[in-house]
Amino acid sequence: YSSSRMATADPIEAALSESFSTPVTYSEVLFGEWQLDKTIHFMEHTHLPNSIVVTAVYLVMVFIGPKIMENRKAFNLRLALTVWNITLSIYSAISFILLYPYVMQSYEKGGMIGTLCYNDDLYTNKVSGYVTWLFIMSKGPELIDTVFLILRNRPVIFMHWYHHSVTFLLGQLFFTEFVPWARWGILINLMVHTVMYFYYGLRAYGIKTERWVSKMITCTQIIQFISGFYFAGRVGYMYITNELDDCQAKVQKMSQGCVVIFTYLYLFCDYFYRTYVKNDSPTRPKQLEKSTAEKEVKKDQ
Repeated sequence: YSSSRMATADPIEAALSESFSTPVTYSEVLFGEWQLDKTIHFMEHTHLPNSIVVTAVYLVMVFIGPKIMENRKAFNLRLALTVWNITLSIYSAISFILLYPYVMQSYEKGGMIGTLCYNDDLYTNKVSGYVTWLFIMSKGPELIDTVFLILRNRPVIFMHWYHHSVTFLLGQLFFTEFVPWARWGILINLMVHTVMYFYYGLRAYGIKTERWVSKMITCTQIIQFISGFYFAGRVGYMYITNELDDCQAKVQKMSQGCVVIFTYLYLFCDYFYRTYVKNDSPTRPKQLEKSTAEKEVKKDQ
């Protein structure tokens, strides 16, 4: 770890000086000047309670929606789905470009350990703080992915709705607890989603791609979870060995992160095996191969 610490004092403590007696609205945080204390008040007292309701409604939709659509004609949402996926890809690319310099700056100042343990100005800086917050908020609109599946009579597999719902809620808790190592998870996720949603946009528009493309995208998602497991595990190791006694990363969030990331990793590895390994037998009939590829795209989107 670099001899020059990233910050002698936690900048978050100074930023959380103001208290709010009235609710903070979505528009105030989204369009107003970046203030961490105002944003945290909004997340804890407005957004999180609303998100619990949204998650409950989402889970009801996951189980009831397909039954409602079971005997109905699927909606033709080709254009809407294309625009939706490309929009998410563009958003992810812009956010990655904006956040990347701040993550690299933190890395140059404190090395890998510094980025895992110390927040520096990740949450207080008006650019990196806002981009990080917007990333957490974007997990709400991403639930619309499931709406498209249901309306198009596509299967909503467990991996899909579990990943969407848990990420939606857990991300908010991590943000309000100021998890330093989350900077890497966010940056990698933005990079993966830039490519992934662009691919989905192409498929939704009707552009055919080689099977290896979808295989590689699933691989990048798996690598993302492996890296996240490493970041959380590295923090845990530092606590066990007393490598750093002033690490700002909390053991509780590290433990929660490891558990959730492990479930993601297991589900995506299982999906990869069933889709690309087990079903890639050279003796498999061509028609079955085509059918499986079509099902794979439907599940992914």
